[in-house]
Amino acid sequence: MAKQRRAKRVTSRSKATVRADTESMSTRAAESLTEIAATSGAQAVRLAAAVARGMAKGVASAAREMRRPVRESAEAVRAAARSIGDVAAEGVEAAADAGRTAASIRGRRRSRSTKRRSA
Repeated sequence: MAKQRRAKRVTSRSKATVRADTESMSTRAAESLTEIAATSGAQAVRLAAAVARGMAKGVASAAREMRRPVRESAEAVRAAARSIGDVAAEGVEAAADAGRTAASIRGRRRSRSTKRRSA
């Protein structure tokens, strides 16, 4: 019996087309992933900028809210310093008056005692 021969396989054009489609599909997938990454990166930057802007607004608002208590406490410190200065000045004046009074009393006593001695 004669052997049956197989026909040579001919590379069909459909396989070449499938191969080209597969290559273009992977290229498209890579491009899509790149676009997705770029989009999500830009979105992350926008989110970070929005968060930073919100935090800056919050800090500015807190600073405005703190102005009044800080002003009030600074005024209280100034008032206390004025009061202490006034009390110190009064004390110095009282001490000076007391010193003058004591000196005049001593002067009167000495002058009396010298008169008695001379007499």
